[in-house]
Amino acid sequence: MPEKLTFDRQSSVTFQVNAESRTIKGLAVPFGQVGNNGFGRYRFSKGTLDWSRVKYLTDHDWSQAVGNVTFEETDEGLEMTAKIARGARGDGVLVLTEDQVYDGLSIGLSSNARFEEDDEGVFNCLSATVLEVSGTPIPAFGDAQVRSVAASAAHKEENTMDENEKEQNEAPVSFSQEAGDTLMSQVQKLSEELAALKDIKIPVGPGSAQFQVTEEPIYRFAGSEGAPSGFDFAQDLLAAGKDGDGAALDRLKKFTAEHFGPQFSDQHTTTSDTAAVNPSVYRPDMFLGQAPVPASPLYDYFHKGGVDSVTPFFWSKLDRDNTDIGIADHTEDTAQDEKDLVTASGATVTPAAVSGRAFITREVADQGGNPVVSGLVWAEFDRSFRIALETKTAALIAAASVTELGASITAGADGATAGAAVEAGLVGLQFLADGFRFQRAFGHVELYSLLAAAQELVPVIDSSDAVTMVGTGKKLYPILNPRNADGQAASKWSSMDIGGYNMYPAAALGASGTGQKSYVADQAAVHVWNSGLSRLDRLQETVEGWQMAVWGYFAGIVYDVTGLRKVTYDSTP
Repeated sequence: MPEKLTFDRQSSVTFQVNAESRTIKGLAVPFGQVGNNGFGRYRFSKGTLDWSRVKYLTDHDWSQAVGNVTFEETDEGLEMTAKIARGARGDGVLVLTEDQVYDGLSIGLSSNARFEEDDEGVFNCLSATVLEVSGTPIPAFGDAQVRSVAASAAHKEENTMDENEKEQNEAPVSFSQEAGDTLMSQVQKLSEELAALKDIKIPVGPGSAQFQVTEEPIYRFAGSEGAPSGFDFAQDLLAAGKDGDGAALDRLKKFTAEHFGPQFSDQHTTTSDTAAVNPSVYRPDMFLGQAPVPASPLYDYFHKGGVDSVTPFFWSKLDRDNTDIGIADHTEDTAQDEKDLVTASGATVTPAAVSGRAFITREVADQGGNPVVSGLVWAEFDRSFRIALETKTAALIAAASVTELGASITAGADGATAGAAVEAGLVGLQFLADGFRFQRAFGHVELYSLLAAAQELVPVIDSSDAVTMVGTGKKLYPILNPRNADGQAASKWSSMDIGGYNMYPAAALGASGTGQKSYVADQAAVHVWNSGLSRLDRLQETVEGWQMAVWGYFAGIVYDVTGLRKVTYDSTP
């Protein structure tokens, strides 16, 4: 079955019922209205839709086809008339429609539908082919409504007719001997052609529907019962030729076109023949984007809110170095010396803009790519924006003059030595007046990898009394069941607990051989803000395609550098 767009949401309205024949009539597509199918807003206009053999379904389910559809295009929209097949399924559809359960109409379009998005985000139809109309309880367009249901009871009451009525209904049509001979000759010729119907092969070609339908022909030429359609070939032939019945002529043309069209024989169909009848098309719905958005441990920890413009603002703080309002012993009848409270320290924060642009080719847009490709590109822009926010947060911290955490680690030190240095520095924080405020650590790839592999070392004395430190294989920060260890690593090494301080791997701090700085931080030490990502479609449209652009704002400040401590480790001895 071909890929298609369907429209089946919103609310419906009332309709009128006229139980005289097995037909459903209504407005399938209102022109000029905006409908929402759950994935976007769409609008259709007169002259943009075409159709051929359209079926009437239930809830866009091709296995629930119950009738044939004809259309009449008016200024209001696409008026539909559905002829419902006889049988239990058709009866059920008529009842549900008449009882206002399935009182909405919804269309299904082929995959070659073309839309153009306007400035309001509405996708206006440029061209599309209607494959089916479905009865639905909730249509996309409020005016896509069933307006009349004609459910004939004639087939249920035929046994109650009196003989006079039957004779009137079955009265033969009289015609001349010459007309009869001509008719019989035509019937004989068509009967011979119809005998070969069992060998018919379904036509296949570009644009043909990629599904199979087993359907009873309009006419039946064997058996004691007539065709389910209620039409007879001979009577239609006579009515068309003698009485000029246009409807009968249309049925005959449709039948002969369907059953005497071009064929593809099995012995001539090979895999090498399929290129012409199965052309390559874009399938943006099957495209895969890049990997998911990576973690942003620095940005997530220091993010303080949003900013909606590029307007600078002043961010002030207390100057701790020059402020002295300490408490001292009180001397009776003596006033304490005045102390200094300095609040002038601070900085002007200027948001910086970030932006991006992508080019979408006309071929992608025209072959089912819009709006699917737009969504794909937007997702990649959003991913890139998140990466940029993490990278800019890391650069803000790296540019600050941060004090080392305890003693420096010797270049090329082993994991046990580096772990001992980090732990000693963390212990030292407890002897600062505000050392408790440091809550989280962020590891550079070199230090984090070293600590993850660190193992307990024991001295080994060789025959010459030389002492060598050898690893026992016992991890210093194991993932499972730590015993006699100062910490442990989380599952998949997603974080590492070192004496109660959680260290998170931060890729934005630099690759191996660059940066080489890890940090312990107070969340209030750094403030970052950002806007949402704004989108501008069709920034510049040409014959070749069109551009999609985005932009946003980022602002940040190291509010209190004393709330940061760095750990420097160089893996190169």
